Amino acid sequence: MENPMLSVLMATYNEPIDYIKASIESIINQTYTNFEFIIIDDSTNPETTETINSYADDKRIIIIRKKSRMGFVGALNEGLKIAKGQFIVRMDGDDISMTDRFEKQLEYLNINKKIDILGGNMLIINESGTVVSQRKYPTRGILLHLNSIFRSPVAHPTVMFRRSILDNNFFYDESFKKAEDTEFWFRLRNNGYVIANLPYNLLSFRISGDLAKKRNVEHFSYNYKARNKNFSWRYCYVDIPSIIATKLYLAIPKNLISLFYSFENKKYSK
Repeated sequence: MENPMLSVLMATYNEPIDYIKASIESIINQTYTNFEFIIIDDSTNPETTETINSYADDKRIIIIRKKSRMGFVGALNEGLKIAKGQFIVRMDGDDISMTDRFEKQLEYLNINKKIDILGGNMLIINESGTVVSQRKYPTRGILLHLNSIFRSPVAHPTVMFRRSILDNNFFYDESFKKAEDTEFWFRLRNNGYVIANLPYNLLSFRISGDLAKKRNVEHFSYNYKARNKNFSWRYCYVDIPSIIATKLYLAIPKNLISLFYSFENKKYSK
């Protein structure tokens, strides 16, 4: 596409066939259609690769592969380098976007010119696609900042952000193997970019296995590093307690962290 309004970035790595199919189809079936869909594929599994290739007839889809492994963060930056859209959209290869996600986000950003980064709420689904919980984020202002003491201010796979961020040479920091999104949002915050969230579920976020094993010591070490690197006295009421909270996480036994995530992702009821 010559002039897409949106550039959708999906970094993939050996997702199961049914996951990647559901994820890709949730994008190509969006009610808003003026987008390019950049899939940066690091997969070594031939079945995943073949499944992605099966969608190549859709002219909106661009598939990027390299001879050596890019890694998740490197793959995202490769996609950002070729993105043409006025807005950048994030998506993961095992999540499912709501059909009107792009339409809602684009409408909001076109009306609210001062908002640069826009996310939203998520349904939490398990391996079989059953909704088990919901994760909500404050929409904007002080509550959003306070919420970022404990977690990222915006859910990475729900994000749509303005191209001006790229034009000003802001990319993901590839020294962060984990917590790259937290580092990115805090760095953008410090440079005057404004974050907000929609009060709607924008996608279904898939959790496989024990989330505490993924949110391990390495993850929280990078999270601490991200927050420490981007400490700002302007936001000290957030940054000081967030650094302390992350340090405390590192001292909490793994079984208690597993219990916390189990409680957070308890049975969902509408």
